[in-house]
Amino acid sequence: MLAIAGSAGSNQTENSTVGAFANGALPLLLMTSPKATRRSLLLALSIAFLLALPTAAVIYKLFWLNYSLVDVLPQHEYHVAYQMRLDGHEQGARTRTYLPASNNHQVIYQEEHANVEGLRFSTHATSLDREAVWSGSAVPNDVSINYSFSVRAHRQRYDIAAALTVPERYPPSIAEFLRPDENVQVDAPEIAAALHDIGAHEGSLLDRLKKIYDFTASLPGRPFKGTTDALTALRLGEASCNGKSRLFVALARASGIPARLIGGLIMTEGKKRTSHQWVEVFVAGHWVPFCPTNNHFAELPENYLVLYHGDKALFRHTKNINFDYRFVGTSRMVPSPRAREAFQVFNVWALFERLGLPYSLLRTVLMLPIGALVVVLFRNVIGVRTFGTFLPALIAAAASETGLISGIFGLLVVMTLVALMRSIIQRMELLHSPTLAILLTVVVITMLSTSLAAEHFGFQVLARLTYFPIAVVAIASERFYLSLTEQGPAMAFKELAGTLLVVSACYIVMSSMAFQILVSGFPELLLVVIAANIYLGRWVGIRFSEYIRFRKLLLVRSEA
Repeated sequence: MLAIAGSAGSNQTENSTVGAFANGALPLLLMTSPKATRRSLLLALSIAFLLALPTAAVIYKLFWLNYSLVDVLPQHEYHVAYQMRLDGHEQGARTRTYLPASNNHQVIYQEEHANVEGLRFSTHATSLDREAVWSGSAVPNDVSINYSFSVRAHRQRYDIAAALTVPERYPPSIAEFLRPDENVQVDAPEIAAALHDIGAHEGSLLDRLKKIYDFTASLPGRPFKGTTDALTALRLGEASCNGKSRLFVALARASGIPARLIGGLIMTEGKKRTSHQWVEVFVAGHWVPFCPTNNHFAELPENYLVLYHGDKALFRHTKNINFDYRFVGTSRMVPSPRAREAFQVFNVWALFERLGLPYSLLRTVLMLPIGALVVVLFRNVIGVRTFGTFLPALIAAAASETGLISGIFGLLVVMTLVALMRSIIQRMELLHSPTLAILLTVVVITMLSTSLAAEHFGFQVLARLTYFPIAVVAIASERFYLSLTEQGPAMAFKELAGTLLVVSACYIVMSSMAFQILVSGFPELLLVVIAANIYLGRWVGIRFSEYIRFRKLLLVRSEA
Protein backbone atom coordinates (compact mmCIF):
# COMPACT_ATOMS: atom_id res chain seq x y z
CA MET A 1 0.00 0.00 0.00
CA LEU A 2 2.87 2.37 0.70
CA ALA A 3 4.25 1.85 -2.79
CA ILE A 4 0.88 2.58 -4.36
CA ALA A 5 0.40 5.70 -2.30
CA GLY A 6 3.78 7.05 -3.38
CA SER A 7 3.50 6.43 -7.13
CA ALA A 8 3.40 9.39 -9.55
CA GLY A 9 0.93 10.29 -12.27
CA SER A 10 -2.72 11.10 -12.59
CA ASN A 11 -3.63 8.61 -9.84
CA GLN A 12 -1.61 10.47 -7.21
CA THR A 13 -4.63 12.01 -5.44
CA GLU A 14 -6.65 8.80 -5.53
CA ASN A 15 -3.73 6.70 -4.35
CA SER A 16 -2.92 9.16 -1.60
CA THR A 17 -6.46 8.68 -0.38
CA VAL A 18 -5.99 4.91 -0.46
CA GLY A 19 -2.82 5.32 1.58
CA ALA A 20 -4.61 7.52 4.04
CA PHE A 21 -7.34 4.91 4.42
CA ALA A 22 -4.71 2.27 5.03
CA ASN A 23 -3.16 4.39 7.74
CA GLY A 24 -6.44 4.68 9.67
CA ALA A 25 -7.94 7.88 8.21
CA LEU A 26 -11.12 6.11 7.05
CA PRO A 27 -12.68 5.80 10.52
CA LEU A 28 -11.92 9.51 11.07
CA LEU A 29 -13.68 10.52 7.84
CA LEU A 30 -16.69 8.38 8.70
CA MET A 31 -16.93 9.76 12.19
CA THR A 32 -16.82 13.36 10.97
CA SER A 33 -19.82 12.97 8.65
CA PRO A 34 -23.10 14.44 10.03
CA LYS A 35 -24.88 11.10 9.94
CA ALA A 36 -22.03 9.37 11.72
CA THR A 37 -21.92 12.14 14.31
CA ARG A 38 -25.63 11.73 15.08
CA ARG A 39 -25.22 7.98 15.30
CA SER A 40 -22.27 8.31 17.65
CA LEU A 41 -24.20 10.74 19.83
CA LEU A 42 -27.16 8.38 19.98
CA LEU A 43 -24.92 5.49 20.95
CA ALA A 44 -23.17 7.55 23.63
CA LEU A 45 -26.50 8.67 25.11
CA SER A 46 -27.84 5.11 25.05
CA ILE A 47 -24.78 3.76 26.86
CA ALA A 48 -24.92 6.59 29.40
CA PHE A 49 -28.62 5.90 30.10
CA LEU A 50 -28.06 2.15 30.42
CA LEU A 51 -25.26 2.79 32.91
CA ALA A 52 -27.02 5.52 34.89
CA LEU A 53 -30.30 3.65 35.41
CA PRO A 54 -28.88 0.54 37.16
CA THR A 55 -26.41 2.70 39.11
CA ALA A 56 -29.30 4.76 40.48
CA ALA A 57 -31.30 1.60 41.27
CA VAL A 58 -28.38 0.00 43.14
CA ILE A 59 -27.73 3.18 45.13
CA TYR A 60 -31.43 3.38 46.02
CA LYS A 61 -31.45 -0.21 47.28
CA LEU A 62 -28.21 0.12 49.24
CA PHE A 63 -28.87 3.47 50.91
CA TRP A 64 -32.66 3.85 51.03
CA LEU A 65 -33.78 0.24 51.33
CA ASN A 66 -30.70 -0.73 53.41
CA TYR A 67 -29.79 -3.64 51.19
CA SER A 68 -26.58 -5.56 51.67
CA LEU A 69 -25.09 -8.38 49.66
CA VAL A 70 -25.65 -10.71 52.61
CA ASP A 71 -29.39 -10.04 52.39
CA VAL A 72 -29.64 -11.26 48.82
CA LEU A 73 -27.56 -14.42 49.25
CA PRO A 74 -29.52 -17.50 48.15
CA GLN A 75 -30.31 -20.03 50.85
CA HIS A 76 -30.15 -23.80 50.94
CA GLU A 77 -33.46 -25.58 51.09
CA TYR A 78 -33.13 -29.14 52.34
CA HIS A 79 -35.67 -31.88 51.82
CA VAL A 80 -35.40 -34.75 54.32
CA ALA A 81 -37.32 -38.01 54.25
CA TYR A 82 -37.53 -40.70 56.92
CA GLN A 83 -37.85 -44.09 55.25
CA MET A 84 -38.67 -46.85 57.74
CA ARG A 85 -39.52 -50.50 57.23
CA LEU A 86 -40.77 -53.06 59.75
CA ASP A 87 -42.16 -56.60 59.94
CA GLY A 88 -45.09 -56.78 62.38
CA HIS A 89 -45.78 -60.53 61.92
CA GLU A 90 -49.51 -59.72 62.13
CA GLN A 91 -49.06 -58.74 65.77
CA GLY A 92 -49.11 -55.50 67.69
CA ALA A 93 -46.23 -53.18 66.79
CA ARG A 94 -45.19 -49.66 67.61
CA THR A 95 -42.39 -47.37 66.51
CA ARG A 96 -41.52 -43.89 67.71
CA THR A 97 -39.21 -41.15 66.51
CA TYR A 98 -38.69 -37.41 66.81
CA LEU A 99 -39.73 -34.84 64.23
CA PRO A 100 -38.05 -31.44 63.92
CA ALA A 101 -39.74 -28.27 65.17
CA SER A 102 -39.29 -24.73 63.92
CA ASN A 103 -37.08 -22.52 66.09
CA ASN A 104 -34.70 -19.59 65.71
CA HIS A 105 -32.28 -21.81 63.75
CA GLN A 106 -34.60 -23.70 61.40
CA VAL A 107 -37.99 -23.43 59.72
CA ILE A 108 -39.89 -26.66 59.00
CA TYR A 109 -42.60 -26.76 56.33
CA GLN A 110 -44.22 -28.97 53.67
CA GLU A 111 -44.46 -31.94 56.04
CA GLU A 112 -45.96 -35.00 54.37
CA HIS A 113 -46.67 -38.55 55.46
CA ALA A 114 -48.41 -41.40 53.69
CA ASN A 115 -51.13 -43.38 55.46
CA VAL A 116 -50.02 -46.93 56.13
CA GLU A 117 -52.56 -49.72 56.28
CA GLY A 118 -52.64 -51.24 59.75
CA LEU A 119 -50.84 -48.35 61.46
CA ARG A 120 -52.21 -45.30 63.22
CA PHE A 121 -50.15 -42.12 63.11
CA SER A 122 -50.08 -39.55 65.89
CA THR A 123 -47.85 -36.75 67.12
CA HIS A 124 -47.21 -35.42 70.61
CA ALA A 125 -45.52 -32.11 71.34
CA THR A 126 -43.62 -31.09 74.46
CA SER A 127 -42.12 -27.71 75.29
CA LEU A 128 -39.05 -28.53 73.15
CA ASP A 129 -39.62 -31.66 71.06
CA ARG A 130 -42.16 -33.33 68.77
CA GLU A 131 -42.68 -37.06 68.92
CA ALA A 132 -44.25 -39.14 66.15
CA VAL A 133 -45.76 -42.57 66.82
CA TRP A 134 -46.96 -45.28 64.42
CA SER A 135 -48.82 -48.14 66.12
CA GLY A 136 -51.17 -50.99 65.21
CA SER A 137 -52.66 -54.16 66.65
CA ALA A 138 -52.14 -56.44 63.64
CA VAL A 139 -49.23 -55.08 61.63
CA PRO A 140 -48.21 -57.13 58.55
CA ASN A 141 -44.70 -57.73 57.29
CA ASP A 142 -42.74 -55.44 55.01
CA VAL A 143 -44.54 -52.26 56.01
CA SER A 144 -43.00 -49.05 54.66
CA ILE A 145 -43.34 -45.79 56.57
CA ASN A 146 -42.41 -42.51 54.89
CA TYR A 147 -42.33 -39.08 56.44
CA SER A 148 -40.79 -36.07 54.70
CA PHE A 149 -40.39 -32.34 55.26
CA SER A 150 -38.50 -29.32 53.95
CA VAL A 151 -36.08 -27.22 55.99
CA ARG A 152 -34.63 -23.76 55.71
CA ALA A 153 -31.97 -23.11 58.30
CA HIS A 154 -29.32 -20.46 58.84
CA ARG A 155 -25.93 -20.50 60.47
CA GLN A 156 -25.82 -19.31 64.07
CA ARG A 157 -22.68 -17.97 65.68
CA TYR A 158 -22.22 -16.59 69.18
CA ASP A 159 -19.51 -14.36 70.62
CA ILE A 160 -18.84 -15.11 74.28
CA ALA A 161 -17.48 -12.14 76.22
CA ALA A 162 -14.11 -12.80 77.81
CA ALA A 163 -15.19 -11.04 81.01
CA LEU A 164 -18.04 -13.46 81.76
CA THR A 165 -17.58 -15.54 84.91
CA VAL A 166 -19.26 -18.78 85.96
CA PRO A 167 -22.32 -17.91 88.09
CA GLU A 168 -22.55 -19.38 91.56
CA ARG A 169 -26.22 -20.38 91.18
CA TYR A 170 -28.84 -20.82 88.47
CA PRO A 171 -32.64 -20.97 88.35
CA PRO A 172 -34.03 -24.47 89.13
CA SER A 173 -35.00 -25.03 85.47
CA ILE A 174 -31.35 -24.49 84.46
CA ALA A 175 -29.68 -26.02 87.54
CA GLU A 176 -30.98 -29.47 86.53
CA PHE A 177 -28.42 -29.43 83.70
CA LEU A 178 -25.62 -29.50 86.28
CA ARG A 179 -26.60 -32.89 87.67
CA PRO A 180 -25.11 -36.28 86.77
CA ASP A 181 -27.05 -38.97 84.95
CA GLU A 182 -26.47 -42.49 83.72
CA ASN A 183 -24.23 -41.63 80.77
CA VAL A 184 -22.87 -38.29 81.99
CA GLN A 185 -21.00 -39.14 85.18
CA VAL A 186 -20.40 -35.62 86.46
CA ASP A 187 -19.50 -36.75 90.01
CA ALA A 188 -16.99 -39.42 88.94
CA PRO A 189 -13.44 -38.86 90.32
CA GLU A 190 -11.96 -39.42 86.85
CA ILE A 191 -14.04 -36.56 85.45
CA ALA A 192 -12.86 -34.24 88.23
CA ALA A 193 -9.24 -35.29 87.66
CA ALA A 194 -9.51 -34.68 83.90
CA LEU A 195 -11.06 -31.28 84.56
CA HIS A 196 -8.06 -30.29 86.72
CA ASP A 197 -5.57 -31.75 84.25
CA ILE A 198 -6.80 -29.52 81.43
CA GLY A 199 -7.14 -26.51 83.74
CA ALA A 200 -10.86 -26.05 83.14
CA HIS A 201 -11.76 -26.00 86.84
CA GLU A 202 -10.94 -22.30 87.16
CA GLY A 203 -10.81 -19.10 85.13
CA SER A 204 -13.43 -17.21 83.17
CA LEU A 205 -16.37 -18.95 81.56
CA LEU A 206 -14.87 -18.53 78.07
CA ASP A 207 -11.48 -19.86 79.20
CA ARG A 208 -13.06 -22.99 80.71
CA LEU A 209 -15.16 -23.66 77.63
CA LYS A 210 -12.14 -23.31 75.34
CA LYS A 211 -10.14 -25.83 77.34
CA ILE A 212 -13.02 -28.31 77.50
CA TYR A 213 -13.69 -27.87 73.78
CA ASP A 214 -10.01 -28.24 72.80
CA PHE A 215 -9.68 -31.40 74.89
CA THR A 216 -12.76 -33.18 73.57
CA ALA A 217 -12.19 -32.04 69.98
CA SER A 218 -8.63 -33.45 70.11
CA LEU A 219 -9.86 -36.99 70.84
CA PRO A 220 -9.56 -39.22 67.77
CA GLY A 221 -12.91 -40.02 66.24
CA ARG A 222 -14.03 -43.60 66.03
CA PRO A 223 -17.48 -45.02 65.29
CA PHE A 224 -18.93 -47.10 68.09
CA LYS A 225 -22.06 -49.24 68.04
CA GLY A 226 -24.32 -48.70 71.00
CA THR A 227 -23.88 -46.08 73.70
CA THR A 228 -20.54 -44.50 74.61
CA ASP A 229 -20.83 -42.73 77.95
CA ALA A 230 -18.56 -39.94 79.20
CA LEU A 231 -16.28 -42.18 81.27
CA THR A 232 -15.83 -44.68 78.42
CA ALA A 233 -14.80 -41.88 76.04
CA LEU A 234 -12.36 -40.52 78.65
CA ARG A 235 -10.83 -43.92 79.39
CA LEU A 236 -10.47 -44.96 75.75
CA GLY A 237 -9.19 -41.56 74.62
CA GLU A 238 -11.34 -41.84 71.50
CA ALA A 239 -15.04 -41.64 70.75
CA SER A 240 -17.80 -41.05 68.24
CA CYS A 241 -19.95 -37.93 68.25
CA ASN A 242 -22.11 -39.10 71.16
CA GLY A 243 -19.09 -40.07 73.29
CA LYS A 244 -17.34 -36.74 72.72
CA SER A 245 -20.54 -34.82 73.38
CA ARG A 246 -21.28 -36.69 76.63
CA LEU A 247 -17.72 -36.09 77.82
CA PHE A 248 -18.03 -32.39 76.94
CA VAL A 249 -21.28 -32.17 78.93
CA ALA A 250 -19.77 -34.01 81.92
CA LEU A 251 -16.72 -31.71 82.04
CA ALA A 252 -18.85 -28.57 81.60
CA ARG A 253 -21.24 -29.57 84.36
CA ALA A 254 -18.35 -30.50 86.66
CA SER A 255 -16.97 -27.00 86.05
CA GLY A 256 -20.29 -25.42 87.07
CA ILE A 257 -21.56 -24.68 83.55
CA PRO A 258 -25.02 -26.05 82.60
CA ALA A 259 -24.88 -28.17 79.45
CA ARG A 260 -27.16 -30.56 77.58
CA LEU A 261 -27.07 -32.92 74.62
CA ILE A 262 -28.75 -32.19 71.29
CA GLY A 263 -29.68 -34.88 68.78
CA GLY A 264 -30.23 -34.32 65.09
CA LEU A 265 -28.98 -34.75 61.55
CA ILE A 266 -26.31 -33.26 59.36
CA MET A 267 -28.32 -32.63 56.19
CA THR A 268 -26.51 -33.87 53.09
CA GLU A 269 -27.38 -35.27 49.68
CA GLY A 270 -28.09 -38.99 49.45
CA LYS A 271 -29.06 -41.81 51.79
CA LYS A 272 -27.60 -42.58 55.21
CA ARG A 273 -28.41 -44.15 58.58
CA THR A 274 -26.25 -41.98 60.82
CA SER A 275 -27.67 -39.27 63.02
CA HIS A 276 -25.54 -36.77 64.95
CA GLN A 277 -25.15 -35.43 68.47
CA TRP A 278 -23.70 -32.19 69.75
CA VAL A 279 -23.87 -29.93 72.82
CA GLU A 280 -25.57 -26.77 74.03
CA VAL A 281 -24.14 -24.75 76.92
CA PHE A 282 -26.10 -22.16 78.91
CA VAL A 283 -24.28 -18.83 78.62
CA ALA A 284 -25.76 -15.51 79.79
CA GLY A 285 -29.35 -16.56 79.19
CA HIS A 286 -28.74 -18.37 75.86
CA TRP A 287 -28.17 -21.97 74.90
CA VAL A 288 -24.99 -21.82 72.83
CA PRO A 289 -24.13 -24.76 70.48
CA PHE A 290 -20.78 -26.60 70.40
CA CYS A 291 -19.77 -29.55 68.23
CA PRO A 292 -16.35 -30.95 69.23
CA THR A 293 -16.72 -33.69 66.61
CA ASN A 294 -16.76 -31.35 63.61
CA ASN A 295 -14.90 -28.40 65.18
CA HIS A 296 -17.71 -25.89 65.63
CA PHE A 297 -17.08 -23.60 68.61
CA ALA A 298 -20.11 -21.57 69.68
CA GLU A 299 -21.75 -21.98 66.28
CA LEU A 300 -24.34 -24.12 64.53
CA PRO A 301 -23.93 -24.63 60.74
CA GLU A 302 -26.90 -24.22 58.45
CA ASN A 303 -26.96 -27.94 57.55
CA TYR A 304 -27.43 -29.03 61.18
CA LEU A 305 -31.03 -30.10 61.88
CA VAL A 306 -32.18 -30.16 65.51
CA LEU A 307 -34.51 -33.10 66.21
CA TYR A 308 -34.58 -33.46 70.00
CA HIS A 309 -33.09 -32.12 73.23
CA GLY A 310 -31.46 -34.38 75.79
CA ASP A 311 -29.82 -37.79 75.86
CA LYS A 312 -32.46 -39.79 73.98
CA ALA A 313 -32.72 -42.49 71.33
CA LEU A 314 -33.92 -41.22 67.98
CA PHE A 315 -35.87 -44.44 67.24
CA ARG A 316 -37.65 -46.80 69.57
CA HIS A 317 -39.81 -49.72 68.52
CA THR A 318 -41.48 -52.90 69.71
CA LYS A 319 -39.02 -55.66 70.53
CA ASN A 320 -38.65 -58.75 68.38
CA ILE A 321 -39.61 -57.10 65.10
CA ASN A 322 -37.42 -56.41 62.10
CA PHE A 323 -36.93 -52.65 61.83
CA ASP A 324 -34.75 -50.60 59.52
CA TYR A 325 -34.55 -46.93 58.61
CA ARG A 326 -32.86 -44.52 56.22
CA PHE A 327 -32.58 -40.77 55.92
CA VAL A 328 -32.79 -39.47 52.35
CA GLY A 329 -31.66 -35.91 51.76
CA THR A 330 -31.67 -33.52 48.83
CA SER A 331 -30.91 -29.82 48.65
CA ARG A 332 -31.37 -26.90 46.30
CA MET A 333 -30.74 -23.16 46.33
CA VAL A 334 -33.71 -20.90 46.95
CA PRO A 335 -33.96 -17.10 47.21
CA SER A 336 -33.81 -15.43 50.59
CA PRO A 337 -36.73 -13.16 51.60
CA ARG A 338 -34.63 -10.07 50.87
CA ALA A 339 -33.69 -11.47 47.47
CA ARG A 340 -37.38 -11.71 46.56
CA GLU A 341 -37.76 -8.03 47.36
CA ALA A 342 -35.13 -7.24 44.74
CA PHE A 343 -37.68 -8.19 42.07
CA GLN A 344 -40.55 -5.94 43.14
CA VAL A 345 -41.10 -4.66 39.59
CA PHE A 346 -41.08 -7.94 37.68
CA ASN A 347 -41.66 -10.26 40.69
CA VAL A 348 -39.62 -13.03 39.06
CA TRP A 349 -39.12 -14.94 42.32
CA ALA A 350 -42.88 -15.20 42.90
CA LEU A 351 -43.42 -16.37 39.32
CA PHE A 352 -40.81 -19.12 39.60
CA GLU A 353 -42.21 -20.26 42.95
CA ARG A 354 -45.78 -20.41 41.60
CA LEU A 355 -44.56 -22.53 38.70
CA GLY A 356 -42.52 -24.74 41.01
CA LEU A 357 -39.28 -23.96 39.18
CA PRO A 358 -35.98 -24.25 41.07
CA TYR A 359 -33.64 -21.38 41.88
CA SER A 360 -30.93 -23.03 39.76
CA LEU A 361 -33.04 -22.43 36.65
CA LEU A 362 -33.58 -18.76 37.50
CA ARG A 363 -29.88 -18.41 38.21
CA THR A 364 -29.10 -19.88 34.79
CA VAL A 365 -31.55 -17.52 33.09
CA LEU A 366 -30.03 -14.50 34.82
CA MET A 367 -26.44 -15.54 34.11
CA LEU A 368 -26.91 -16.35 30.42
CA PRO A 369 -26.55 -12.69 29.35
CA ILE A 370 -23.26 -12.56 31.28
CA GLY A 371 -22.09 -15.69 29.48
CA ALA A 372 -23.14 -14.22 26.13
CA LEU A 373 -21.07 -11.12 26.87
CA VAL A 374 -18.05 -13.33 27.53
CA VAL A 375 -18.59 -14.99 24.14
CA VAL A 376 -18.76 -11.59 22.44
CA LEU A 377 -15.49 -10.55 24.08
CA PHE A 378 -13.72 -13.69 22.90
CA ARG A 379 -15.12 -13.53 19.36
CA ASN A 380 -14.99 -9.78 18.63
CA VAL A 381 -12.07 -8.57 20.75
CA ILE A 382 -9.80 -11.60 21.04
CA GLY A 383 -10.81 -13.26 17.79
CA VAL A 384 -11.46 -16.85 18.93
CA ARG A 385 -13.45 -18.98 16.48
CA THR A 386 -16.29 -21.02 18.03
CA PHE A 387 -19.21 -23.22 16.99
CA GLY A 388 -21.98 -20.69 16.78
CA THR A 389 -22.29 -17.34 18.48
CA PHE A 390 -23.88 -18.18 21.82
CA LEU A 391 -23.58 -21.97 21.86
CA PRO A 392 -20.57 -21.84 24.27
CA ALA A 393 -22.69 -19.94 26.82
CA LEU A 394 -25.47 -22.54 26.54
CA ILE A 395 -22.99 -25.39 27.00
CA ALA A 396 -21.49 -23.64 30.05
CA ALA A 397 -24.98 -23.22 31.53
CA ALA A 398 -25.69 -26.92 31.03
CA ALA A 399 -22.34 -27.83 32.62
CA SER A 400 -23.45 -26.25 35.90
CA GLU A 401 -25.21 -29.54 36.71
CA THR A 402 -22.27 -31.80 35.85
CA GLY A 403 -19.17 -29.71 36.46
CA LEU A 404 -16.89 -28.35 33.77
CA ILE A 405 -14.56 -31.32 33.25
CA SER A 406 -17.28 -33.98 33.33
CA GLY A 407 -19.53 -31.89 31.09
CA ILE A 408 -16.83 -31.36 28.46
CA PHE A 409 -15.82 -35.03 28.55
CA GLY A 410 -19.40 -36.18 28.09
CA LEU A 411 -19.95 -33.65 25.31
CA LEU A 412 -16.84 -34.84 23.46
CA VAL A 413 -18.00 -38.45 23.70
CA VAL A 414 -21.38 -37.56 22.19
CA MET A 415 -19.88 -35.35 19.48
CA THR A 416 -17.42 -38.07 18.44
CA LEU A 417 -20.09 -40.75 18.11
CA VAL A 418 -22.46 -38.42 16.28
CA ALA A 419 -19.72 -37.45 13.81
CA LEU A 420 -18.99 -41.14 13.14
CA MET A 421 -22.68 -41.91 12.69
CA ARG A 422 -23.12 -38.91 10.39
CA SER A 423 -20.32 -40.09 8.15
CA ILE A 424 -22.02 -43.50 7.88
CA ILE A 425 -25.46 -42.03 7.21
CA GLN A 426 -24.08 -39.72 4.54
CA ARG A 427 -23.18 -42.74 2.41
CA MET A 428 -26.84 -43.82 2.49
CA GLU A 429 -27.88 -40.53 0.82
CA LEU A 430 -30.91 -40.04 3.06
CA LEU A 431 -33.08 -36.94 3.10
CA HIS A 432 -32.18 -34.14 5.51
CA SER A 433 -35.03 -34.50 8.02
CA PRO A 434 -34.68 -38.28 8.57
CA THR A 435 -30.95 -37.78 8.95
CA LEU A 436 -31.45 -35.23 11.71
CA ALA A 437 -33.98 -37.50 13.43
CA ILE A 438 -31.47 -40.37 13.41
CA LEU A 439 -28.75 -38.13 14.80
CA LEU A 440 -31.05 -36.92 17.57
CA THR A 441 -31.75 -40.53 18.50
CA VAL A 442 -28.01 -41.23 18.57
CA VAL A 443 -27.51 -38.25 20.87
CA VAL A 444 -30.14 -39.55 23.30
CA ILE A 445 -28.79 -43.11 23.26
CA THR A 446 -25.21 -41.93 23.76
CA MET A 447 -26.14 -39.64 26.65
CA LEU A 448 -28.11 -42.37 28.41
CA SER A 449 -25.38 -44.97 27.82
CA THR A 450 -22.69 -42.63 29.13
CA SER A 451 -24.75 -41.87 32.24
CA LEU A 452 -25.40 -45.57 32.88
CA ALA A 453 -21.72 -46.45 32.48
CA ALA A 454 -20.64 -43.56 34.70
CA GLU A 455 -23.12 -44.59 37.40
CA HIS A 456 -21.94 -48.21 37.20
CA PHE A 457 -18.29 -47.25 37.69
CA GLY A 458 -19.03 -44.74 40.43
CA PHE A 459 -18.59 -41.48 38.47
CA GLN A 460 -21.70 -39.85 39.88
CA VAL A 461 -20.96 -36.40 38.45
CA LEU A 462 -20.57 -37.72 34.90
CA ALA A 463 -23.77 -39.71 35.40
CA ARG A 464 -25.60 -36.37 35.37
CA LEU A 465 -24.85 -35.93 31.67
CA THR A 466 -28.55 -36.41 31.02
CA TYR A 467 -29.05 -32.97 32.59
CA PHE A 468 -27.55 -31.52 29.40
CA PRO A 469 -30.30 -30.16 27.13
CA ILE A 470 -30.51 -32.55 24.21
CA ALA A 471 -30.92 -29.71 21.73
CA VAL A 472 -27.66 -28.09 22.87
CA VAL A 473 -25.73 -31.35 22.50
CA ALA A 474 -27.31 -32.07 19.12
CA ILE A 475 -26.52 -28.59 17.76
CA ALA A 476 -22.92 -28.79 18.99
CA SER A 477 -22.47 -32.20 17.38
CA GLU A 478 -23.99 -31.00 14.10
CA ARG A 479 -21.74 -27.91 14.02
CA PHE A 480 -18.67 -30.05 14.63
CA TYR A 481 -19.54 -32.40 11.77
CA LEU A 482 -20.30 -29.56 9.35
CA SER A 483 -16.99 -27.93 10.18
CA LEU A 484 -15.22 -31.24 9.51
CA THR A 485 -16.83 -31.66 6.09
CA GLU A 486 -16.82 -28.04 4.93
CA GLN A 487 -13.54 -26.68 6.34
CA GLY A 488 -11.45 -29.78 6.98
CA PRO A 489 -10.18 -31.45 10.17
CA ALA A 490 -7.60 -28.75 10.96
CA MET A 491 -10.12 -25.91 11.05
CA ALA A 492 -12.76 -28.11 12.72
CA PHE A 493 -10.48 -28.99 15.64
CA LYS A 494 -9.32 -25.38 15.85
CA GLU A 495 -12.94 -24.26 16.24
CA LEU A 496 -13.51 -27.09 18.71
CA ALA A 497 -10.56 -25.92 20.81
CA GLY A 498 -11.81 -22.33 20.64
CA THR A 499 -15.29 -23.44 21.65
CA LEU A 500 -14.00 -25.39 24.65
CA LEU A 501 -11.84 -22.41 25.68
CA VAL A 502 -14.79 -20.04 25.57
CA VAL A 503 -17.02 -22.61 27.33
CA SER A 504 -14.47 -22.76 30.15
CA ALA A 505 -14.37 -18.98 30.43
CA CYS A 506 -18.18 -18.76 30.42
CA TYR A 507 -18.42 -21.49 33.04
CA ILE A 508 -15.97 -19.72 35.36
CA VAL A 509 -17.83 -16.41 35.07
CA MET A 510 -21.35 -17.86 35.19
CA SER A 511 -20.60 -20.09 38.20
CA SER A 512 -19.00 -17.23 40.12
CA MET A 513 -20.94 -16.75 43.36
CA ALA A 514 -20.03 -13.06 43.31
CA PHE A 515 -21.72 -12.53 39.93
CA GLN A 516 -24.68 -14.66 40.93
CA ILE A 517 -25.22 -12.63 44.09
CA LEU A 518 -24.94 -9.33 42.24
CA VAL A 519 -27.28 -10.28 39.41
CA SER A 520 -29.77 -12.08 41.69
CA GLY A 521 -29.98 -9.18 44.10
CA PHE A 522 -29.62 -6.41 41.54
CA PRO A 523 -31.08 -7.69 38.24
CA GLU A 524 -31.02 -4.15 36.86
CA LEU A 525 -27.28 -4.72 36.32
CA LEU A 526 -28.26 -6.64 33.18
CA LEU A 527 -28.71 -3.22 31.57
CA VAL A 528 -24.94 -2.78 31.98
CA VAL A 529 -24.53 -5.93 29.89
CA ILE A 530 -26.60 -4.33 27.14
CA ALA A 531 -24.44 -1.20 27.33
CA ALA A 532 -21.28 -3.29 27.03
CA ASN A 533 -22.68 -5.10 23.98
CA ILE A 534 -23.57 -1.76 22.34
CA TYR A 535 -20.01 -0.59 22.85
CA LEU A 536 -18.56 -3.84 21.51
CA GLY A 537 -21.02 -3.66 18.59
CA ARG A 538 -19.08 -0.63 17.32
CA TRP A 539 -15.71 -2.28 17.85
CA VAL A 540 -13.39 -1.44 14.92
CA GLY A 541 -10.09 -2.14 16.59
CA ILE A 542 -7.79 -4.96 15.63
CA ARG A 543 -8.47 -8.29 17.33
CA PHE A 544 -5.87 -9.72 19.64
CA SER A 545 -5.50 -12.85 17.51
CA GLU A 546 -4.96 -10.67 14.43
CA TYR A 547 -2.33 -8.68 16.26
CA ILE A 548 -0.49 -11.93 17.05
CA ARG A 549 -0.88 -13.13 13.45
CA PHE A 550 0.23 -9.89 11.74
CA ARG A 551 2.55 -8.50 14.42
CA LYS A 552 5.59 -8.54 12.11
CA LEU A 553 3.76 -6.62 9.39
CA LEU A 554 2.46 -4.13 11.95
CA LEU A 555 5.96 -3.56 13.28
CA VAL A 556 7.30 -2.93 9.78
CA ARG A 557 4.45 -0.51 9.06
CA SER A 558 5.04 1.30 12.34
CA GLU A 559 8.71 1.78 11.51
CA ALA A 560 7.80 3.08 8.02
